[in-house]
Parts: sequence; C-alpha cells; structure tokens
Amino acid sequence: MSQTVEEWVRQISSESIPVMQRTLTQVRDLLNKSSVNHTRLSEVISRDPGFSLYVMQKLSQLPNQPKEPITRITLAIPMLGMELIKQASKTLPSLEDKLKGPPRRGLYNCYSRAAHAALYVRSLAKMRNLPDTDGLYTGALLHDIGEMALWSVVPDEMQRVQNKILSGDDRESVAKAELGCTFETLNIHLSERWQLPDLIKESQGISNSFLPKPLSVMLSSAIARETSLGWQREKTLGDMELLAEFLEIPQENAISALHRLAAEAARDLHALPLPLPGFYIISGDPKPVTKSASRKAEQPTKHTPPSQKAALEKPQPAPDQKTQPSTSESPPETETPAAKQQKPAAVSDTPPAQKSNPLQEMLNSALQQMHEDLGLSRTMFAMLTPDRAMIRSRLVIESEQQLSLKGFALDTKKPSLFKILLNKPQAVILNKDNAEKYLPMIPQEAKEQINTSGFVSMSIFIRNKPVGLFYADNGLSGPGVTRQQFENFKVICQKMMKTMGGGK
Repeated sequence: MSQTVEEWVRQISSESIPVMQRTLTQVRDLLNKSSVNHTRLSEVISRDPGFSLYVMQKLSQLPNQPKEPITRITLAIPMLGMELIKQASKTLPSLEDKLKGPPRRGLYNCYSRAAHAALYVRSLAKMRNLPDTDGLYTGALLHDIGEMALWSVVPDEMQRVQNKILSGDDRESVAKAELGCTFETLNIHLSERWQLPDLIKESQGISNSFLPKPLSVMLSSAIARETSLGWQREKTLGDMELLAEFLEIPQENAISALHRLAAEAARDLHALPLPLPGFYIISGDPKPVTKSASRKAEQPTKHTPPSQKAALEKPQPAPDQKTQPSTSESPPETETPAAKQQKPAAVSDTPPAQKSNPLQEMLNSALQQMHEDLGLSRTMFAMLTPDRAMIRSRLVIESEQQLSLKGFALDTKKPSLFKILLNKPQAVILNKDNAEKYLPMIPQEAKEQINTSGFVSMSIFIRNKPVGLFYADNGLSGPGVTRQQFENFKVICQKMMKTMGGGK
C-alpha cells in the first residue's frame, strides 16, 4: 500500500505502540510495593521501546517544559509522576494481546534490535568518551519507531515488506517501493509529530551521520540489525570493520568487544520474549529465532547474499589488491558487486562496509554521476575532520590508469583556495584564464595531487555548516574541465546538498 509519508504519519501516529506484557506486569508489581524502587522501574521501562516511547511522548506534552531537554528515562519518570505511569501500565496495549503469529514475531524482532542497539550504544559511547550515554541509549532504543508503528498498525503490510527484505532486497528500497517512503523518512516525520528530543531526531537522518553522537546511534542500530540475521553474513562483518574504525581499534579487538556486548545483552534481556543473537555467536546460526518462532518461518540466510545495490552492499576486494589498514591515509581499494564491475571502483578512506551508511551511498552516487555522466576522470569527496583542522579524502572514483587522489589531505588552519570554499556553499573552476590568480592560493602538497591545468570543486554544507567538498578533474596531466562539465558538476553538487538538507 503505497502512500505519502504524511499519509502514513496520519494513519499510524495516533495509536500507541504496544508494550510487552511482561513489562506491564513488572511495572504494576513495582508500583504496588510500599516503596517504589525508581531505579528498577526505570530499568524495566527502558528495555521496552513501546513504554519508553510513551514516556517521551508524554514528556513533550508537559505544559512547563524543562530548560534542558530530557532524553533519559530515569529523569523523565519523576517529572511525569507515578500516577501517570500507573495509569499507563493499565491502559497501554499489550503486544501479546494485539499481535499473533508472524506479526508478533516481527515486532519482537524489532524490539530485540532496539534493545540491543541501546545497550551497544551505551557501551560504545563510553569507549569513545561521548557525553550523555543514557540519552544515546534512548536514541538507539527509539531509532526504528516507524517500523515499530507499522508492525503495530498494518502488520500484514509489514510482513510483505519484511519477506522481501529477508529475500535479499535492500531494506530502504523495499520500503520506498512498497510503502511509498523510506523507513528513515518515516522515522524523522514521526519524531517530529511526537515531538521527541532533538537527539533522537538527529540520529535518524543521514545529514548528521558525520557527527560522533548521531553516528554512534546509527552504527549501533545497523549492527543490531545485521547481527539479528547472522554473525557470519557479509554485511555483518562489514559493520564490524566500521565499528573498528569508529572505536579506532584493530578489527579483531572490535569483534571481540562486540561479542562481549552481545553476550552481556543476552544475559540482561533473557527474561524477555525477544530473539537474542548473543546465543548464536559460537554456533554461527545465520538467523536467530524467537522462542516461539516456527522453524519454517525462520529459514537460514544464504551464505552468499544476493547481489544488491553497490552502495548498500559491502563490495568485494578488488582483484590483485591488498587490503590496506583502516586509516584515513591508506584507504582500501574496492570494487562494486558483479553486476557493476564495469564501473570504476569507489575507493574510501573508511572500510568498504561504510557503503551501508546512507550518506556514503549518496556521496558515492554523486561521484559516479560525475565520473560516468560528465566524463570526469577523477572524482573525490573530501570531508572535514571532526575538529575542523583538516580536510581529507573520504571517497574517490577514478580511472585505473590515473594517478590516485587517495590520501589527499589539507590543513584548514592555513589559508588556501579550498579553505575559502568552505566559508559558504560555492564552486570554482580552475582553467587557463584564471590559473594565474588561483594557483598561488593552492599549497604545494595539494598541487602534487590535483590537476593544476584545470579542475572543479564545490563546498558542501548541511544545516549551514560545512562538511566537505567535491573535487573533479580529467586526470593529473589531462585536459582542463569544460564549462559545460562545470555547470553540470554544480547541478549534481547542489542536488546532493538539497537532498541532505543543505540550506536548513
């Protein structure tokens, strides 16, 4: 049933997402005691996405809003009062009463991923010394609210979508085709409708995926999603590579840390009727099941996943290329899946697994357009580092015979043409007519990698903040860029920036 995102929001936002019956029972039991254990009460509610969402919704409806946004369940409950929580434990719909069979398992799976993502992000945030770990926990717990609401309101529709996803089709592409909007778009609109805290909304959209806190939520949610399908799947292993880069530790250490977190999550959540991927780390079962799921409904995933879109599937290593260490200076070379092998490989300063990052998918698509549609030999997206001190190449697409743009790096503390570009969204073309003016503004180390006879570049802004720039030329010693290529290059960049919310 294809609808606009606005129509979906109207249809599903008015109903409460169901709460696991065990949560409702435990909350009632705690509230009936002579002295309420607030810590234990918060723990019980914060493991249930349905009850937690209700708490955050009610918090946003308070007539006197707190000066600082509340993202922690432990702080939200005292502000709402025990009477409201008691009433909620009696009136919120029970998941087990509302859903049966496959739809129940579907929402169980969704809640399991949410609970695991929340536990993962809390630990990852501590490893990275990120503030507000409890707020990040809530952000991860409510990351997939659109999917939860759909399972609750239109379970048959979601079952059809889920079947296609499990068959190997891309998750967001299936949602777009079947529902009329992506899960990400639906999540963002529901967050706005329910007036959820900014941190939750920021962790939904790709425009914030370069910021550590939202990225930690997105990464934890992606890991929870992939490990729910199996520990040896290609995309699962790819997410572990990305985790290693995020934590800035060797990949084997990241895998060990994730295994430990999954085992801890299994111990913490074992009393709930949820799938627990931690139990399958050793056995390697590619598809963990719920306690009540039938064997027929849970067929193992194939060892070789079906071919998917290049930007969303971890690419295979390029032939005759050794995988480089996961550092910004030495990015690994990759190539697209078999169906795309005729196209140049997208080379990233992050591991190939980051193809599952929606922002990187869009960047890669833009670079492919510049390379294939405009005929530019080398295309690159260079991104500002979090401290804004450097700008480094993050994605490169280039013809094999060309010298590479990999490793491009520029100190933004020093004056340069590229630093000027980052002052506002703007583009530049260097050609023989203006080379005398612009070349002195380019540092020598950059001149060694770019085409000093002609190139084009444009800065990219998201929400009025610079995030990086696109660069393209016709090879290190090739001809200059034509005026028509420059105009079309700007169109691609502007479209990309608009899609990401560049002027907002």
